[in-house]
Amino acid sequence: MNADPPRHGARAKPYFLLLILCNLMWAFQYTGAKIATRQLGPITVTFLPMAAATILLGLLLLARRGRKNAKSLLERGSFLQQLLNFVALGVVGCVLSQFCITAGIKRSLASNASIITLTIPVLTALLATLLVGEKMSRLLWVSFALAIAGVLLVSDVDWHTVQIFHGKYLVGNVLILAGCFGSGFYNAFSKRLLRTFTPLEVVFYSFLVADVALFFAMLSREPLSRKLLMSLGPAVWLSLAMIAIFSLSMAMMLFFWVIDRINLTQAALSIYLLPVFGVLISTLTLKEKIRWQLVAGGLLVFVGTLLATRYEGRKSAREPSEQAMGSEG
Repeated sequence: MNADPPRHGARAKPYFLLLILCNLMWAFQYTGAKIATRQLGPITVTFLPMAAATILLGLLLLARRGRKNAKSLLERGSFLQQLLNFVALGVVGCVLSQFCITAGIKRSLASNASIITLTIPVLTALLATLLVGEKMSRLLWVSFALAIAGVLLVSDVDWHTVQIFHGKYLVGNVLILAGCFGSGFYNAFSKRLLRTFTPLEVVFYSFLVADVALFFAMLSREPLSRKLLMSLGPAVWLSLAMIAIFSLSMAMMLFFWVIDRINLTQAALSIYLLPVFGVLISTLTLKEKIRWQLVAGGLLVFVGTLLATRYEGRKSAREPSEQAMGSEG
């Protein structure tokens, strides 16, 4: 399977800026979820913003279809095959990634999770190779190394507390790794579906499947009551709304728009910006001092992401033209 050629590779710099914006919006999800889980369970906090985001995306999809004729699922091949694709994307990509990481952290250590989640961009790159046919270049490996080093600096990991293979935390660590696989699968499989569907359709249909699974999970484990909903404070509702609008709607749409134009492996490296922005937001919110590790680590991640998006993009753009000149000669 041949990889899709990146579009507009020579103009990769705007993609770098867009990926920064994506991760900044994603980073708020950590702070927002922390506020909301003070009064709601983790399943509910996952379901409510995703359901709201699905409604917003659905209205946008209807509006776009009203302006121009869009192909239905039946016009894009086997309906059953497309349905199975989105079931896999919604269940494995959305539900598995969300709940395995949450459940794993409860059974493990935060330091373990901070190390294991570094595998998400790497797993994304490997799955992109298997599912999309992309390749890893030397420059991308260097970019990954810089970004991982930067994240470790930002996270300020206490290596004495890291016990990834310890029997007591083994189950939790395996769950975290399974959640990381789900995230990587969502990124790679979405890139594959973008050959047939628009970014808006991929996000909407996958969220719709995830909503159904989350709804029944919430009914069985965290049933909502009117009294509970009425007792929620403005901070909780505002947090849920911002997660729905920015983290799940705008950021996802923007990220899919970018990966439809550059290699997924390049874009996946930007995910290492998440802990940088997460720590930065927490530092500013809690009015803590900005440590040198945050500055140094953030710079390493930015350099790694810039190398992957800008310079690797230029290289990818030159290769087709060089091949064309070679064939003419």
